[in-house]
Amino acid sequence: MFRVFSFLLALSLIIGCSDKSEFTGKFGYSPEDIQPGDQIKIYYNPDSTHFAGSTDIECVAYLFNNKLMNTLDVPLEMDGNHLAGTINTEKTSLGVIIKFKSNDRLDNNDKNGYVIHLTDESGERLPGSLAGYASAIDRWGAYYLDLDRDKEKAFQLFEEEFKNHPDQKKNFYQSYFEVVYSVRPENRNRIINIELAQLEKSGGLSEEDLALLANWHAKIGNIVKADKYDEQIRKRFPKSEYVQEKMFAEFKETVSVEDKIELLRNYEFEFPESEYLETMYDLIANSYRDAKEYKKAFEFLNQNKNRVSSFRFYSVAKRMLEENSDMETALQISKLGEEKSRAEVKNPSNEKPEYYSESEWIEDREYILGINLFVQGRVLYNLERKSEAIPILEEAVSYTNNKEGDINELYSKALVESGDYSKAMTKIGDFIKMGYGTEKMKEYLREAYLNEKGNTEGFSVYASQFEDAARQRLIAKLNAEMILEPAPDFTLVDLSGKKVSLLDFKGKTIVLDFWATWCGPCLASFPGMKKAVQKFQDNSNVQFLFINSWERVEDIKQNAKDFIAKNEYPFHVLLDDKNEVIEKYKVSGIPTKFIVDGNKNIRFVTTGFSGSEDQLLEELSVMISMLQ
Repeated sequence: MFRVFSFLLALSLIIGCSDKSEFTGKFGYSPEDIQPGDQIKIYYNPDSTHFAGSTDIECVAYLFNNKLMNTLDVPLEMDGNHLAGTINTEKTSLGVIIKFKSNDRLDNNDKNGYVIHLTDESGERLPGSLAGYASAIDRWGAYYLDLDRDKEKAFQLFEEEFKNHPDQKKNFYQSYFEVVYSVRPENRNRIINIELAQLEKSGGLSEEDLALLANWHAKIGNIVKADKYDEQIRKRFPKSEYVQEKMFAEFKETVSVEDKIELLRNYEFEFPESEYLETMYDLIANSYRDAKEYKKAFEFLNQNKNRVSSFRFYSVAKRMLEENSDMETALQISKLGEEKSRAEVKNPSNEKPEYYSESEWIEDREYILGINLFVQGRVLYNLERKSEAIPILEEAVSYTNNKEGDINELYSKALVESGDYSKAMTKIGDFIKMGYGTEKMKEYLREAYLNEKGNTEGFSVYASQFEDAARQRLIAKLNAEMILEPAPDFTLVDLSGKKVSLLDFKGKTIVLDFWATWCGPCLASFPGMKKAVQKFQDNSNVQFLFINSWERVEDIKQNAKDFIAKNEYPFHVLLDDKNEVIEKYKVSGIPTKFIVDGNKNIRFVTTGFSGSEDQLLEELSVMISMLQ
């Protein structure tokens, strides 16, 4: 027997034949009942999905109990009319959530994930499995599988779990409280207080129990009790994760670099294996960077190259490039970054994170190497050492899978300026065709064509083949990603104090951009968003709204106002100071953009920012044109 998921509802039903060749559903698995440690055979038929015709489909499985345990690559092979793969569960697993991917596209069962709940010997779903899925919806599943972060749904799953298995509540307090705090604002303090009181009565409080009591009593304003449990855990468990976290928080609030270094030394002596150490070293490097003390930054990075992250070298060198400051020192830092990231690709210093499969972990390490090579190539280019820059940039393009517009652009420019016109035409054509080109690269393509052919006759036809292919590829991708969901209503105040409602823009295409001033990817995306706003500023049927959420400052309005004024952004900013709208829209990470049609339906959702300003502008432009 094997279990099949229907195309729309992912409801399971048993079919009366064990012959896998007769599998006709979208997704299924066998055996029907799976106990922890058992092997699962999965079946997937992409013909009814937007993967139809794809030959490069990958599968990733997430094993969970009360948290994410491990992430596995699942090799797939054609088996009759469907793909098949095998997953080995673990003895402490409660369930598995599966996604399929192909290039930049994802099939996660309409943001629900393909979920397999493990069973006991009698075939009953394991206690805790439903709550484990609720925890995934609340947090980690939204990040890593792009699940719909529906906290109301998570709350209902928790309630069902605890009704059937009340003893499971103690295993899920943290994620359960997070959900309650969001979806039951009027009753949350009472609900959480009741549960904390029950925990207090249970006796024999563990390190995790004391940390929970200290943190959540503080969260709901029970300061006396929070201090009581803070004192207990520090006394009983001086090396606990809780104590480490509190000391790390103190470190982050410290302004002076010298004081940070002193705290770091003491911390490292107390907690030599702490997971926070790398971040603390990184933050000290950031402090030197932000103070523009780049030689000190280099000395610190050189002395501690095995303690800082590979990304940190890129971050410091990139800032120096933006400011055109001390290119020789920037080159030294970028070479340290290359050395560190190459070593990490070959022999990682840390264990695989639970949220990455092996292939994803390799891809991430290679990407970091790619961007470190990019800043090195860019520094060499600035130093007029272009012949040295080209092979480094070519390698950077390869390690970032040709997807980074800024890297592709500089490599293209260097090829043209070096006189390698034939190669430049080939590479630039490929970049544009795959959708990873920029406006500047079209200019470089024309220059290469002119020099290679001796004139520009026929160039328009030549270039249009790549642009047409890119547009058709983007349209096909967006058609597959298009959704139809009602956009939640809201009313917020803008920076001028005016109330603004979604209903004010009935009949218009609306771009909602959720952001915060501390969010690096948000800020990186804003030059591209500025271009988009300016492009559509005379189109009365298009409205951009920038919703400022998740801020970490006291005066949210003034903070946003100062930021917009300083950067001269022509953005209509709304203040989601209570984070209610971002919760309504189930946002799991920022920046997240919702493109809403004239009938107030969400048609596209994008999260994060990568690539280039021009890629962002092109994607938004095509989305908007598809809805006009």
